Amino acid sequence: MQNGNGKGMRKVNIAADPGRSRTLPGWAYTDRAIYEAERDLIHYRSWHYAGAIDELQQLGDYITARIVDENVIVIRDKDGQLGGFYNVCPHRAHQLLRGRGSAKVITCPYHAWSFHADGRLRTARNAEKLIDFKPEEFNLRPVKVEVFCGRFVFFNLDLDAVPLSESAADLAEDLRREIPELDSLVPTKEQIWRAPMQANWKVVVDNFLECYHCRPAHPAFADLVRMDDYRIGFGENWSSQKGELRRGDNKAYPVADNAPNRKALFWWLWPTTSFNRLPGQSALNVYCMLPGGPAVTDQVSQLFMLPGEAMDEARRAYTMDVLTVEDVGICESVQQGLQSRGYSSGRFIYDPDGSEQTEVAVHHFHRKVAGALGINEVA
Repeated sequence: MQNGNGKGMRKVNIAADPGRSRTLPGWAYTDRAIYEAERDLIHYRSWHYAGAIDELQQLGDYITARIVDENVIVIRDKDGQLGGFYNVCPHRAHQLLRGRGSAKVITCPYHAWSFHADGRLRTARNAEKLIDFKPEEFNLRPVKVEVFCGRFVFFNLDLDAVPLSESAADLAEDLRREIPELDSLVPTKEQIWRAPMQANWKVVVDNFLECYHCRPAHPAFADLVRMDDYRIGFGENWSSQKGELRRGDNKAYPVADNAPNRKALFWWLWPTTSFNRLPGQSALNVYCMLPGGPAVTDQVSQLFMLPGEAMDEARRAYTMDVLTVEDVGICESVQQGLQSRGYSSGRFIYDPDGSEQTEVAVHHFHRKVAGALGINEVA
């Protein structure tokens, strides 16, 4: 279970049995040493979402993405291949590209060194006068890139990382089983939504992974979805939550009788990515919970819809103005409470049937965090 070194860090005891285990303690969400260890032992070794394959169709099409302190470029080269690189010039460390766009040649805005889309150094002004200058030593440094489910582009700073096609093959199968029109979904014109939250990234993941809080904290959602049939499950590197539409005339937003999607579907992929679908239209949201500091999470999401499908404004209003606001309030309150001397650690509520009143996926997540950091004292 222990993959990190855990050197110099306090230990935790996340038992294998969720019905007997305590949660991560409050200091695991507030300690900067833990945050920095997570950076190196979790985030720099894991797969993170970058964007949609639809954004990378032509030579030079690129997207930039970040994880903690590192920014990367994913770009299409002249051979039609996707490449990933650290978004930093090897000359004097200036950032090369910003946002999304097209650049058949990557040119640094600082000193105009340029690079081919495959990362090779193209020009370095006046470098021909240098003694023993070797262009190959100044190619862009690569990162690993993979297209998941044929739609979603991920990157990993660890060049030896196990491919998502192996580590999350069962997640891909579940996504395709539940969303048969997945290959037809395209990113919307709105592209990317971003917002900071004043809470540790693990607080946000914890909240996402359980619906034990849904009845008291999301009353409209509990009226939209049948809580009695809501089920939670997980695989090695992911978990899922699934529920059926309770009724079209509900407190969240109206769902037509002929709506193509009758389910609430939520998947989480270790450590920062989720796929979300509410009842109604076919839209799918990819939502990322990115660490921005010990007590800051950068929320980033991208919405996918069928071509020509009109936005359900009532559904969007509920998602952004009610559900998201409720979750932000919950997470920020929890972050404050985790710093209190009145809190140590909690207990997992466990239901072996996987109902909405179980925190088994949170337990699974805590075990993975503690194991990656090498701080769990139990097997």
